[in-house]
Amino acid sequence: MSKTLQIYYNAVFGAIGGLLGWLAVGSVSTGSWNIWLAYAFVGAGVGLAIGGLIGAVEGAVIKRAPLRALIGAGLGAGAGLVSGVLGLLIGEGVFLLIGGGLVGRSVGWLLLGLFLGVGEGIVSRSQKRASYGALGGTVAGAVGGLLYEGMTQTFITRGDTVQMIVGAIGLILIGASLGAIIPLTIFVAAARGTLLVRSGRRQGLELPIVDAVTIGSYDGCQLYLPGDPAIAPKHARIYRKGGQFFIEDMGAGNTMVNGVRIATAMPTEVKMGAKAQVGGTVIELG
Repeated sequence: MSKTLQIYYNAVFGAIGGLLGWLAVGSVSTGSWNIWLAYAFVGAGVGLAIGGLIGAVEGAVIKRAPLRALIGAGLGAGAGLVSGVLGLLIGEGVFLLIGGGLVGRSVGWLLLGLFLGVGEGIVSRSQKRASYGALGGTVAGAVGGLLYEGMTQTFITRGDTVQMIVGAIGLILIGASLGAIIPLTIFVAAARGTLLVRSGRRQGLELPIVDAVTIGSYDGCQLYLPGDPAIAPKHARIYRKGGQFFIEDMGAGNTMVNGVRIATAMPTEVKMGAKAQVGGTVIELG
């Protein structure tokens, strides 16, 4: 699956998450609630829905592993819930501090995106992913938040039905922005260092090497290659170190680089354009 398709599916799942978040929080009347409690509730509901849907993409669409999709959805939902609560509460504080306005009201969504992007890196236990996710999430939250709040202000004098529709569209846009821009930022940041599967069941799949990519038939590997008995659960690992890339056989004993078998547990430097083979799958570094 190409980078473009992965970004597309993340945007679609994020948009669906935004819609589900709108349905969830919209079904509860918070008009009589304390303002801080109301914003915490909205942030929790929207963040949980968007984070859960985006978290499911890797397992559901890229790996096509139902269990991994459920695990990803659970972790993403947890990160999203925390991100939503913190983002909207801090955003409301900023809004009150600076006296309102479109920018002030959008800060909460910006912060939701920032925390959600950081949360993705924490969930994947990658400091670099957290950094890139924070950047992408901040941009996405700002874009989506400005669109949402801009639409809200434009139609603020219209009836309740129009406001409901605007709210739904706004949260869909926020979810789509978060879903698309966070992975886009990661792909751009790791532009020099992408794995392209050239043959096998995952042919055409592209994965950025942010720090390291594990390869194997275990669905917890970043590059999941099922159905080939010649591929070990954790077969090999490709990682960055400075400006160089290395591949390491993790005990399988049959990893090839440019047609030559590499030693087990002995990192081997690979250059751009190098082709590694694990089982019946050929992977190119680009």
